[in-house]
Amino acid sequence: MPDVPLVDIAYQEIRQKLLNGQYLPGSLLSESDLAGKLNMSRTPVRAAISQLEKDGFVETLNKRGVLVKEIDVQELYDMFDLLNALYIYALDQFDEHAYELDLEAFKTYLDRLTEASAEKRDRDYYENGLLFMRTILEALDNRCMEQTFDRYKDKILFFVVAHRSMEGKHRPYTGKKLYADIYRVLCDKNYREAKLMILESKRNLREELLRTGFKAISHRHA
Repeated sequence: MPDVPLVDIAYQEIRQKLLNGQYLPGSLLSESDLAGKLNMSRTPVRAAISQLEKDGFVETLNKRGVLVKEIDVQELYDMFDLLNALYIYALDQFDEHAYELDLEAFKTYLDRLTEASAEKRDRDYYENGLLFMRTILEALDNRCMEQTFDRYKDKILFFVVAHRSMEGKHRPYTGKKLYADIYRVLCDKNYREAKLMILESKRNLREELLRTGFKAISHRHA
């Protein structure tokens, strides 16, 4: 098996630190420091940074370093709107066709996020919540829908983990009740109720982000 290219190693190492909330929005990173921590030259690190810039996580500032991009609340709303539209569409299809949901997968993700909430592991909590919702789309076996979800999953994960790290460390993990309720109604094949729960959650999320000052995060370091 060929060795993994250094640029791929650098990309994954930096990306994971972003998703874990170790590099928060507004942080200014140095190519030299990153190369030193990764024990490699700046060339693969620079290539990795270029890819992360395309992904929308960072921005290279001329002669200043690499800025971890600020959280744009409107972008977050737009991504949630898109994914929620996919969930609702999928649930509509369940009402019309005999699709089979993988209830075991739902339960696995629910158990994992419940455990993560008890142990205060933010990334695992939010990531398993997103994967729980992805399971709704998987039932349709529509690769385009799954790829659309995957395109935005990590960006949402980065935003919500960063938000919790900066603003909500002491807030309870209230989302697990929503996932448990959705799981319950899906087991009963009550897709209409599941749709109502998702739409209500969307409204509550919008209100919570505004109430907790999420928008301020995008301007804190301006």
